[in-house]
Amino acid sequence: MLIKVPEKIFDEVLRRLKMQVYEYNSKIKDSGVYLKPYHIVYKNGKQYIYIGKYWYRLEKNGSKLKWIYLGKNKPKEVLPDPPAIPDFTIIKDGDGYIVDEKVLEELK
Repeated sequence: MLIKVPEKIFDEVLRRLKMQVYEYNSKIKDSGVYLKPYHIVYKNGKQYIYIGKYWYRLEKNGSKLKWIYLGKNKPKEVLPDPPAIPDFTIIKDGDGYIVDEKVLEELK
């Protein structure tokens, strides 16, 4: 079930989920691919925030970095499995953040 949470709780949820992705990426840094920590989509006045859902590789172009999208599935079978982050969407509307209550339960 989706529930609305205050910004303080949302910040803690986001911090803990991103930390899992950062730790995973540090383990696979020599592979040349990364699990994107978070991705934000803006649509109809809302923000949709996806955590650890998409795979990318980084390409350097001079001093700029470019994220090259590889898909939702692990691009190399030799990589360890990514962290068990639930497949959910965080929605930010004008009033606050809407998350699946399963996420809050898993992070307790």
